[in-house]
Amino acid sequence: MDPIELIEELNKILKSNRKLVEDVVLTGGATDYTNYMYLMGKLKSLDNVEQEFKEFLQKRRIQVE
Repeated sequence: MDPIELIEELNKILKSNRKLVEDVVLTGGATDYTNYMYLMGKLKSLDNVEQEFKEFLQKRRIQVE
């Protein structure tokens, strides 16, 4: 598996994890404000990693093509 395929697979996992956390938040699954803030921080972290992957893939595809 080349690095780009690996990142694309990891990106799918990130999206799945983000969906799980979003579902907990949207259905009122946060037990308290601290838990809610933790979940929101987790969403922000997943978004940041996903953005880094997107930028990496864009740079690689531009250089390859």
